[in-house]
Amino acid sequence: MSDSHIVKVVVGSQREEFLIPRRLLASCEYFRPRLDITHGQTYPVLRLNNQCPSMFRLFECWLSERKSLSRFIDITETDQSREELHWDLVNLQLFAASIGEAALQDVAMDALQDLYLRCNWEIDTELVKFVYTECDPETSYCLRNLRRWIVAMIAWGMGDEEHGGILETMFGECEGLKDEYDNHLNKVAASKLDVDLKNPQLRLPSNHLRNEERQFGYRQCSFHTHRSTVGQGRCPHAHSPTRSAYSPLRDGYVESDSDRSESRFGSCKVSPIEITSAPRKGGV
Repeated sequence: MSDSHIVKVVVGSQREEFLIPRRLLASCEYFRPRLDITHGQTYPVLRLNNQCPSMFRLFECWLSERKSLSRFIDITETDQSREELHWDLVNLQLFAASIGEAALQDVAMDALQDLYLRCNWEIDTELVKFVYTECDPETSYCLRNLRRWIVAMIAWGMGDEEHGGILETMFGECEGLKDEYDNHLNKVAASKLDVDLKNPQLRLPSNHLRNEERQFGYRQCSFHTHRSTVGQGRCPHAHSPTRSAYSPLRDGYVESDSDRSESRFGSCKVSPIEITSAPRKGGV
């Protein structure tokens, strides 16, 4: 393959380099006009100055394979590596929202749920604060499904007296969280389900749930961006009819059967993407 068919993508402040076939990048609508700028260059370069290289490795894998990322959970052997994968998946959702790749948001959401289930985690309070206080309004709207999952996780795992003080602190710091939390509780009550049993980490490989299943898990596409279009149909991202090793159930935010509309971040915290078509002198 000639140099002109390969694009160098330079990611993050440490300028980590990825060599990606132009045709793969061009499969994402966001990158096409940026690749047009580099047309004719012997060795085109794109820059993602404010992204995490470890997150971008997940993106590169998805770009070439277009399938589940949950297998990355298998190679995380320590608490630190799982924590890093956690934030990489969160950053991947933000990146996917920024470049308009809804399918990637959904795949990252699945992997995030599987990771929480495997690790038996409560919702990370830092994640709550990050999504509700540090994401810009446009990105927050794009991440509404992640917010819905966060709220469901809070209600499922933190709705007791032991967590009362933590909840009140989060409600005070995170604008809109209390209203979304109360709305979730109202939907649970209206559906005659028990919020302590309905686990947001659990999903079925089907969008059709029997009544007894609805008590414990969520529809397959309820936290997906496309859930309004699949109805009771199969998730377009499902590659196997068998159940996930980590998530034998799955559904979305609590809804009635008739309502189907719709590396630790630190210095790698996501901010608006900056891409240029050629290397700059004097730094990123």
